[in-house]
Amino acid sequence: MKNSSMKDKRIIFISLLIIVVIWIILSNKINNSIYLPKISEILIEIISIVKEKQFLLNIINSLLRGFISFFIALIIAVFLGIVSSFNKFIYNFLYPVNSILKSIPTIAFILIALIWLNKNYAPYLIGIVIAFPILYETTINSLINGNSYLNEMVEAFRVSFFDKLFNIHIQSIIISISSIATSTFSLVLKVVIAGEVYGQPSYGIGSAIQGEKINFNTPGIFAWIIIVAMLCYVTDKFIICFLNILIKDRRYMID
Repeated sequence: MKNSSMKDKRIIFISLLIIVVIWIILSNKINNSIYLPKISEILIEIISIVKEKQFLLNIINSLLRGFISFFIALIIAVFLGIVSSFNKFIYNFLYPVNSILKSIPTIAFILIALIWLNKNYAPYLIGIVIAFPILYETTINSLINGNSYLNEMVEAFRVSFFDKLFNIHIQSIIISISSIATSTFSLVLKVVIAGEVYGQPSYGIGSAIQGEKINFNTPGIFAWIIIVAMLCYVTDKFIICFLNILIKDRRYMID
């Protein structure tokens, strides 16, 4: 679904400008960097962070944890989603499991994961568990709520199961998941970073944020927030480009 028609760069720019102006006014009025640092202080911290030797290691490790968690969750969710959509027993068997995973508070599961696994592996489990219910339900809905007319045509012409699976169902899953891929990955990356904050692995954005928190360096925390926001923007564009290549022969492009 192309949503570029809904975007207006002028309004987006005005919105960002208003946020910056409000920030400048409030930070000058409060005049306390611990509560609300000035933009100049945050920019200085961003430059300082980027110059650090561990900067790239922190970025790369967090991104790797995010991508690996996302793709493991994607593989498991698509496989179980396909099986569940064709098998009523499996669907009902997994229903309570999926419901429980959806309802677990993120912070509670982060703590559980850190108890079960060491600090370097816990973020992977956290990302997988958060992403799985979203991807699983998207897979099932794309198959169950698919084009009924097309399904009738397939049945009428007695198309084999594997032809239906690879030429119709898989394509439907790809298109459905493409619409939620960027938002899901951004969510995964955020919870992975949250897991790093609590677990403090050797390298990771979360570990760096925790270090700033220990030192009461609020400008440093806001600097990392901006870096993560920029990182999410770049990864979103990368995922969109990849998906557009993947579905370039389909009905629409992603924006």
